[in-house]
Amino acid sequence: MEQAQMQIKPKRLGWNEADVQLYTPAKADRGASKAAENKLGVKQDKKGIIPIFFAVDDNYLPFLSITLESLWENSSHAYDYEIYVLHSGIREDYQEKILRYNEKDGLHVSFVDVTERLKKIFDKLHMRDYYSAATYYRVFIAEMFPQYDKALYLDSDTVILGDISELYNYDLGNNMLGGAPCEGVNSFDVYRRYVKEVDGLDTDYFFNAGVILMNLKAFREEGFYEQFADLLSKYKFRLIQDEDYLNVICQDRILHLPRAWNKTPVGPDKLAREDLRIVHYLMTWKPWHYEDIPYGDYFWEYAVRTEFYDYLKGLLDNFDEKGLENDKLCEKNLKALAEEEIARPDGYFKTYGKMYGNV
Repeated sequence: MEQAQMQIKPKRLGWNEADVQLYTPAKADRGASKAAENKLGVKQDKKGIIPIFFAVDDNYLPFLSITLESLWENSSHAYDYEIYVLHSGIREDYQEKILRYNEKDGLHVSFVDVTERLKKIFDKLHMRDYYSAATYYRVFIAEMFPQYDKALYLDSDTVILGDISELYNYDLGNNMLGGAPCEGVNSFDVYRRYVKEVDGLDTDYFFNAGVILMNLKAFREEGFYEQFADLLSKYKFRLIQDEDYLNVICQDRILHLPRAWNKTPVGPDKLAREDLRIVHYLMTWKPWHYEDIPYGDYFWEYAVRTEFYDYLKGLLDNFDEKGLENDKLCEKNLKALAEEEIARPDGYFKTYGKMYGNV
């Protein structure tokens, strides 16, 4: 019976890949990271603080443990990492497990219910009754945390294999943010057409918002939120949502980072471990569902060290053909939605052109 079950275990590779063509440059424009000086033995009288933000719900909180486990192991201990977990209500038992990472030297984890903070911001920007989903929390980090001028935002379905302080120490200069090219967009023809025709942007430099370095001071001082509120009142991006808004509004003020800082299993090219910095298991490329996900072994390398390992292993063991069909349907529906948006006569770029993006 066990052998029969193993034979029908769903595999992720081999479906919906006919149109994969990776246009993403191997190395995009680089800024200079100042973190290397710490590796050269330069003494610091005081540890620097690196603020890192996550937005989670109950479903994704267990995966945060892998991100934190890998961050602590692979990042410079010349810094203290101030971790903020943004939410609007999550399980206390999950919180307790994550808060145990405060026992690790250099990590400090705080859970922040942002419900009331966002209500005040929405009232201020006349944005009542818009978005409350966790995916939009990162947009408002600058407003919610005025004590920071610069910060990192990371999705929780990531494994950190490089030194996160190197990412933080990229010089943003006059840019609003830094991000790596989005392989999820660049790997499928329909999404490339969506970015070109709906957003009016160059797909090679459309960044994925799951790993971004944010110039919070510029967000506050240079009118980002006013543009965001104005654009949101005029046009609702349905496909990639806040990622569309960030790319459109910040389009001329982006530091383009190497994709090693946001490498996904989607792209057909494979990077060696020594060349990887962050692996991001986006879309349906989840190692806790499929055993054949590229870079999936890095996820399990750190998952086994966490208190959520049994739960995560259960997700893999219990994922079946129904889950596979649901994933296929999800991707089919996303592509159909992209086609709908491309065909709209009143699409964003068709209607507004380059009206936005001048922060």
